[in-house]
Amino acid sequence: MTITRATPATAAEPDLDGQTAIPGAIPAAADTPGPTGHAPEPDAPFDRSMRAIFRRPGFALLWLSQAAGGLGEAVAQVALPLLVYDLSGSARLLGLFFVIQTLPRVILAPVAGLLADRLDRRRLMFGSDLGRAILVGLIPFTASLWQLAVLAALVSVGNAVARPAEQATVPVIAGTGLMVPALAVVQVSQSLIRVIGPAIGALLVASAGPSRTFWLQTVCFAASAALIWRLRLPTASTAIAPDPAAAAVSRRAELFAGLGVIWSNRVVRGITAAEILWQVIGTMFVIGLVVYTEETIALGDRAETVFALLMATIAGGAAVGALVGNRIEPRIGRRRLLAIGYLGPLFLLPVGLVPPLPVVFACWFALGFTDAWAVIAMQAYLVEAVPDALRGRMYAAWSAIITLAAAAWFAIVGLVVPVLGAPVVFVLAGLIVGIGGPLALLLTGALATLRRGVDPAGRGSAPVTAGDGIGGP
Repeated sequence: MTITRATPATAAEPDLDGQTAIPGAIPAAADTPGPTGHAPEPDAPFDRSMRAIFRRPGFALLWLSQAAGGLGEAVAQVALPLLVYDLSGSARLLGLFFVIQTLPRVILAPVAGLLADRLDRRRLMFGSDLGRAILVGLIPFTASLWQLAVLAALVSVGNAVARPAEQATVPVIAGTGLMVPALAVVQVSQSLIRVIGPAIGALLVASAGPSRTFWLQTVCFAASAALIWRLRLPTASTAIAPDPAAAAVSRRAELFAGLGVIWSNRVVRGITAAEILWQVIGTMFVIGLVVYTEETIALGDRAETVFALLMATIAGGAAVGALVGNRIEPRIGRRRLLAIGYLGPLFLLPVGLVPPLPVVFACWFALGFTDAWAVIAMQAYLVEAVPDALRGRMYAAWSAIITLAAAAWFAIVGLVVPVLGAPVVFVLAGLIVGIGGPLALLLTGALATLRRGVDPAGRGSAPVTAGDGIGGP
């Protein structure tokens, strides 16, 4: 796929969506001089394999940092619920902890996004990793539930600050021509971690108990901080000073600029609407699948094992899908990659018929496979639709909206599954997302914009032709 980008604007000018471009906005990373001071080669001759992205200065360090933090998060997802239950003896408090971990990400989103766009992103990531390593290291010494709650809330604050900076840094390092390989690499590693991490967590909990398991997460955050310390980012991404025109903008407008981008940019608005719907699928993984294995197909003592294997299957499908998606995207085009990905939830329809278990595993693998395509295409479009000077705030606002949507779907699915049964809800979820996702892209005007092409900074039309708990940062 070749993406021809418009010349950066020097004065306010309308873009595809009738929006106004930000004067002096920093161009996409592919044209930004790297740490050596030399501009990268044009996108066309790029080697777009996964190996090529590791030759980009700094990508290996950032990727390893993400992998270390992600492993710690995956381990903690097993240990934290068990530790809460050991200290409280109450299943209701697990829900309270979900709220505690969600609130900072939502409440602090405007501030965290502004910090990612105005301050040194490398220092934000390093400080957040180091702070979370210290906080998580205190968890084994907690003796009461309120102490654990305070530490969990503070770790969530670190997550809220680190993630927009991290998400905004990936496109700066990868550049436009290598965004898809970069996203594929991240998707593969995250999928593998979702398989390996819980297994490690279960072994540590069984041998050392849930509280001591957090020592591993401490090591993971410390390793992530050490890797970020060695990272050197292109000048454009380390400190983005506001231009003179932006100085006149009110502080409130600065804080909530991310929401403005989501509302006014058709591509971002459409993807956000589709992802809000997609959260029902994630909710079904937690609630619906447990009920399906425990009650619908009545596996008895095998239920927990089959549940774990199904979760590993969808993660494996995502890993394979990312590998294939990176290779096939230049041939079929990113729009088709996105379309196929958003149709993937329709694979849940056969599950509603309660077929033999091998068919359920096949549907789960196919769902993970297609979801990887949706994630790669969606994240690449988000990067190209928003200038670097606004990406931190966009990612923070976008994550807050998606987190709130997930919380709402948890409440809805939790009420509906006992009434209708897991098979029926799987069918409804597949129809809502499989049909609603593409429809959301159509109604928001995102599809029309994508047909004309998206400029990497969202400023003008560019032809596009075919040839995204106590845990990680």
